[in-house]
Amino acid sequence: MKRKTIVAAGVAAAVVLALGGGLAYSASSNRALVGVTSVGNQPLSVTVSASGKLVPAHRLGVYPPTSGTLATVDVRSGDAVKDGDVLARMDTAPLKLAVAQAKATYAAALAQSETVNNSVPSGTERSAANDALSAARSKADTAAKNYADYLDDYNAAPPDQQATMLPTLRTLKSARTSANAAVKTAKAAITRLSRAAQVGKARSAASQSISAAAQALKQAEQNLARASLKAPFDGTVTFADSVEAGAGVNKGVAVFTVVDPKRMEFEAAVNETDIASVFVDQPATVTLDAFTEGFTGKVTQVQAAPQLTSTGGVAFAVRVAITIGSARLFQGMSGSADIVVQAIPEALVVPIESVVTKGTTKSVFVLDAGGVVHSRPVTIGAATDTVAQVLSGLSSGEQVVTTGASSLSDGQQVRTK
Repeated sequence: MKRKTIVAAGVAAAVVLALGGGLAYSASSNRALVGVTSVGNQPLSVTVSASGKLVPAHRLGVYPPTSGTLATVDVRSGDAVKDGDVLARMDTAPLKLAVAQAKATYAAALAQSETVNNSVPSGTERSAANDALSAARSKADTAAKNYADYLDDYNAAPPDQQATMLPTLRTLKSARTSANAAVKTAKAAITRLSRAAQVGKARSAASQSISAAAQALKQAEQNLARASLKAPFDGTVTFADSVEAGAGVNKGVAVFTVVDPKRMEFEAAVNETDIASVFVDQPATVTLDAFTEGFTGKVTQVQAAPQLTSTGGVAFAVRVAITIGSARLFQGMSGSADIVVQAIPEALVVPIESVVTKGTTKSVFVLDAGGVVHSRPVTIGAATDTVAQVLSGLSSGEQVVTTGASSLSDGQQVRTK
């Protein structure tokens, strides 16, 4: 072969090799570049997140014993107080006057009761009156019979004897009249005693007046004794700016509020779509805006009453008790709570971006040893924002596509990052 022919053949071979290498490089470059990860087991916690603020778990209002005015206010709002510390003192002049008036009313009730009791007849008096009436009736019956019998004799006697019998007849008649009068007098006495016996109702009323007066006196004395408003426990006192010396206070309206800063709870507004999975005693982590570290806690209360959110949605208040430690917390601090509503110790999981959803079917792309991906239907269980539990369709150790999964097709060759 001539040299020119040999050179031409070499050039042709070089071109063929170059074209083959270029095609191979081009095919490699056109394969999709995806991220992959190995399927494995790990603990899985499903949480519900909600924003909220700190509220006191232990707080009590300090109420005045009665309406009146404040003589002094001995603390400032926000002060730390101890159990029994005097927060304010009421003006005691009206309270002392109330005690004096109550004492006078009580004394008058005692005197009235004594008067009523003295006017009520005794049992002996009523018995004696009944005996007197019986005796008077007996005498009247005897006198009437004596008169009637003698009158019959008088009417049967001849006229000459009647003249001598007339004085006796008159005497018997007078005796009958007197006996009847005695019966009327005895009846009148019993009537008076019966009327006097009705004073028993007055005696009962007088007794009730004594009880009411005694209770009023006791209350007035207690009001005076509680004129100093005191802290019910160690904590922080808060009150309105209008609370000052000379200000009026009303019974049943708290003047001060004492909060225990060591017993705080986080009140989270849980969305209505999540509230069904939240229960008392579920663990939670509270993150406050004022602190970098979270606080552990648990759900203590799930309120059934709905509340409107600022965006017009519906939420439910959930209380989370937290472990404070040495942190200095204040009522109203804002933050968020992550409540663990489901905990799975060993869950087969994949990144949430690995799951491809088409209609009601969920699948993942599994990478084989030759760099080819295969679509695999899976059943998904619990899920978070980052991972999903696979109940069926995958095994631990298999490689699944993460980033780029949504644009792949079954049997496609890929490149991995």
